[in-house]
Order: sequence, then C-alpha cells, then structure tokens
Amino acid sequence: MSGLLCTLLVLLALAAAATNPVLVVRGRRRLRRLADHARGLAVTVPCDLRDRELTDGQWREGHLKLPPGGPGGPVHWRAKGRTAWEGAGGFPPLEAASADELSVAFRSADGATELRLHPDEAPMVLRVLRAAP
Repeated sequence: MSGLLCTLLVLLALAAAATNPVLVVRGRRRLRRLADHARGLAVTVPCDLRDRELTDGQWREGHLKLPPGGPGGPVHWRAKGRTAWEGAGGFPPLEAASADELSVAFRSADGATELRLHPDEAPMVLRVLRAAP
C-alpha cells in the first residue's frame, strides 16, 4: 500500500513539474487581451521590436499599445523600463519572416523594422498595423 501511495505522489510531482505555471498565466493574459480587443478596448501587447527610429536599430523588449475600437487608430510603442509611449503609427508593411511555437517574426521589405510577438496575438496586431494611419 505504501508503495502505491509513493508511486502516486511521484506521478503527481512529475505532472506538476511538467505543467509550467508561467506559461499557463501568460496564456490567460493573452486570451484576456484578445477578448478585450474584440470588445473594442485598448490593449498593450508584449513584443520585441527593432526599428531605425524607435529603437535606434537595436532589439528592444517592450509593448505595443493598440488603439481602442479596433484597427484605424495610432499605434504606440514603449520600451521595457520606460514610462513614456512613443508614436509608432508609421510602421511600414510587414511580411512574415519566421515562426515557431513561441514567436512569429515580421520584417519590412527594407529590413529596417522587425517585430517579434506571440503567434496568438500576431493576427490582431497585424490587422491594427495595416489599418493604422
């Protein structure tokens, strides 16, 4: 009986270790952002950006602020650790460059702008960027 109980506890410990709680929380936040944006609320989407003007050509971690009401408004950028939003409404057209389970990368035709974000949020962000003034 004690061997069965010990085996059960080991299996529970392995199952808990295999379930990464950080990924679960991030998934819930992504779903909440998608739902908020579908309801017409402004959302901030975590991403990595490399742009000549906004990041001086260096990769920076930060957030894109998508306008309320869906596509059509200005998009703003804020680097991690900063408090001020920068106007980023002038994104060039972006094409898919690479993809895996954790991120999708988009690049402008001239290579001056690159954007990496989670695959679940990529369609929402691209719709807004294509419609931004």
